[in-house]
Amino acid sequence: MNRAAVILAGGAGTRLRPLSSDENPKQFLRIFEGRSLLQKTFERLRRLLPASRIHVSTNEQYRSKCVEHLPEMPAENVITEPSRRNTAPAIALCTLTIERQLGDAAIAFLPSDHFIGDEPEFIRVLDRGFAYAESNPAFVTIGIDPTEPNTGYGYLELGEELEPSLMRLRQFKEKPSLEVAQEFLRAGNYAWNGGIFVWRASVFRSEASRVAPELLRASVENYDEMPSISIDYAVMEKASNVVTIRGDFGWSDVGSFDALRKAGVDVDAELAKTAQSRE
Repeated sequence: MNRAAVILAGGAGTRLRPLSSDENPKQFLRIFEGRSLLQKTFERLRRLLPASRIHVSTNEQYRSKCVEHLPEMPAENVITEPSRRNTAPAIALCTLTIERQLGDAAIAFLPSDHFIGDEPEFIRVLDRGFAYAESNPAFVTIGIDPTEPNTGYGYLELGEELEPSLMRLRQFKEKPSLEVAQEFLRAGNYAWNGGIFVWRASVFRSEASRVAPELLRASVENYDEMPSISIDYAVMEKASNVVTIRGDFGWSDVGSFDALRKAGVDVDAELAKTAQSRE
């Protein structure tokens, strides 16, 4: 199996301030029993992949932090974007870089700052995503079964079932109003978009050449010329063959202090430590 993964770790984590900061955003906070979300994401992936097949996408500001947090990973596997241009150029740069190194690998892309409660189930779902991407010319998304009408997440509208718990994706839905989110929950064919994708390099190249050819020129040298656009808008919403695997593995994007508390973090204690360290 020719597999690789990219952890997306360039975010600024603004929603958790003052716990997080520009210098130390959410993915680097060592508040999960002394581990950071970046480290926990890497450790999950190690159940499926050797460290040499795991990469991190970040900006130059956080390169040294990524190396510090992940000493088991080769330092050259940190792929830095010269400037912030949103997820589409960053993901294109990573896909093309890995393709040059590994050929037509199946590549998973995962946010660095999400919490997963049931890690064995998550690994089972991601492994299935890899397997489907390896044998089909498709973009695979991981959809999280919604537990509430949350207005802070994007949604995936799911169509026909191709295999058990694997559906054709009809369309991406923006963050909804409460009324619309309640309708999504009642309908039953919607999942939260957790921003987790799997595809083969050749499939990305083929679809991008059709819908966003400028991304195939992504390189460190011309990065500032890339459009600042998300991968959803640039490619995924226009791609011809997108499927979703539904998963229920205790997922949270830990985008609030409430979410941190639900993930088992003593927020008040961490805030007190942060205030003390800044005095």
